[in-house]
Amino acid sequence: MDLTPDQAALAVERHDCPNCDAPAGSACRTRGGKTAAKYHTPRFVLVPALREELEIPVPADRHPGRAWKQGPALAVVPAPRTERPVRIGYARTSTARQQLASQLEALHRA
Repeated sequence: MDLTPDQAALAVERHDCPNCDAPAGSACRTRGGKTAAKYHTPRFVLVPALREELEIPVPADRHPGRAWKQGPALAVVPAPRTERPVRIGYARTSTARQQLASQLEALHRA
């Protein structure tokens, strides 16, 4: 792992947990509602730098083993766009009398 434990925790907590429904900004929870000792796997695999890790422990300042409570909301920082959008066109005919060529021409013009 190239991240420190605190950096890993912050990276994981940028996502909602698909396993326990903990919202972004909060640690994972056990079934009993207490703060979990480790983040759930489906959550930390959302972070590319952590996908190969087997477990990510919850830092002590998140109070594992105590009753869970909502953490502070995270500021959302939009990722810079590096790709160009992909344009997809769709042409079809439903009867033998319809002409596919005219639809394809319209798609090429668009």
